[in-house]
Order: sequence, then structure tokens, then C-alpha cells
Amino acid sequence: SPGAPETEVKAVIVGDGGCGKTSLLVYVPTVFEKYTASLQLAGKPVKIHLWDTAGQEDYDRLRPLSYSDANVVLICFDVTDSNSFDNILTKWYPEVNHFCKGVPVLLVGCKTDLRQDQEVLQKLKDGRMEPVSRQQGEAMARQVRAVSYMECSARY
Repeated sequence: SPGAPETEVKAVIVGDGGCGKTSLLVYVPTVFEKYTASLQLAGKPVKIHLWDTAGQEDYDRLRPLSYSDANVVLICFDVTDSNSFDNILTKWYPEVNHFCKGVPVLLVGCKTDLRQDQEVLQKLKDGRMEPVSRQQGEAMARQVRAVSYMECSARY
């Protein structure tokens, strides 16, 4: 109904430093201004507050402060970085599960455009690696009990 108060949703975004979290948030600059978005969900106004976090280890002791009152958590990883993918199980999921028990988790594979980048593919091949596939991402999402797996490209 017109004039209904907006429901507020807090979304916390975590993942390794440089994995594409911030690019995900500013993907549509006209929609996400200062990491707040207003939209309609099931005909009701919703305001989403997006909390981008620092993935670097230097911030491990501060980052948990951002988890307070989170309604959803996005765990992001770089599909061209196997360490970033491995850290879902060794770092991000345990941290999120500890500080946000019962909060829905979305797993997001970032930088998918780089799966076709010849320079990136050559570097991976030289290291006997390959990009994380959509199937691997979906399997990881099941393993960490994420409500969904999504992918996004760093290119606008």
C-alpha cells in the first residue's frame, strides 16, 4: 500500500581481498548509491543496506563487527583464483557460520568474464590450474548450505 514503511534489510558481503566484492556492489552505479538500494519486493518497499567488508587478514578482528543484525550474507570468490575458492571452506563459511548462525547465505562467483580472458587462462595453465566452473560453484554452495549460487562479471 502507498506510504507503507520500507522494510530494511542488511546484507553483509565477505570474501578475499580483490575477489570482486566491491565491483559486484557498484555494478549498476545508478542503483547502488552509497551501497543502499531501494526496491519493491512482493509489492512492498524494501531498503537494502549493503555492507562491503575488507577481506584482508589485517581486518579479521574488525570484520565481525559488521555481522551484527545481518539479514543475509554474500560470500564472494574470484572464479580465476583457486585460493579464493578454497577460502570459502577454510575461512569465510566458518566465520559467517560463527557470527551469523541461521542467517541465509548466498555464494557469489565473481569475475566470470575472466574465464575467457586469454592472458588469465595462460597464467592459470602455467600454474597447472583452471578457472572454477559454475558446477564447482554450485557444488560448493550445496556444501556450505547456501540458499543460492550466483555468478557475476566485473565488466559492465
